[in-house]
Amino acid sequence: MQRYFVLLLCLVVIRATPQNYTVGDTSPDIQYGGAKLQCNASSCPPEFTEGAFNHSATLTTGSITFSFTGTAIYASLDLIGTCSIMLDDQEIQTLNLTVAHAIAGVRGNISKPDLANGFHTLVIMPTGNLTLIGFDHLVYTTGPPAKKSHVGAIVGGVIGGLILALGALFLALFVRRRKLIMRRNQRKNAVFRGIPAARHDHKAGEEDEATTELL
Repeated sequence: MQRYFVLLLCLVVIRATPQNYTVGDTSPDIQYGGAKLQCNASSCPPEFTEGAFNHSATLTTGSITFSFTGTAIYASLDLIGTCSIMLDDQEIQTLNLTVAHAIAGVRGNISKPDLANGFHTLVIMPTGNLTLIGFDHLVYTTGPPAKKSHVGAIVGGVIGGLILALGALFLALFVRRRKLIMRRNQRKNAVFRGIPAARHDHKAGEEDEATTELL
């Protein structure tokens, strides 16, 4: 039971730990709002996708939208032009990079680590003419449940686990006791069956001796 309880607590801790998830440019959860070109090893120079997540990146002149449930989101963009970063219909950042930045390897970074745990929508919106966005991937973080529900889940899980453990223990003891009773009854039956047989054999022996004397 103690091992089961420790395992249950470990599962609760793992569940409560924030988890990071990576979403690539080809994921169906990423919505593109304009013309796009999906670059991979066969459609673009290898230098463009080198080091990219899943060796793929998408070029677009339109918006990029992603919805998620969590507490943080991060992204890094190749960008020529200007774009606005919107989160839940609020502008949180503006990015403005030139061709010189792109040649030098400068990227536009998006970072929002302090979100309320819930549903959010990120929109990357081009705001300048001839803006080109190169999107590789983003990372979002899922947080633990709200404190109240989290405590309830722990208590409910622990109580449920203890009930299951106690039930299994009682079942094992019941089965063991039943087997012991059956074995005890079998031994008694064997003894009871053996006593008449022994008496019969003894009587038969006396009859044989009497017959021998008569002869």
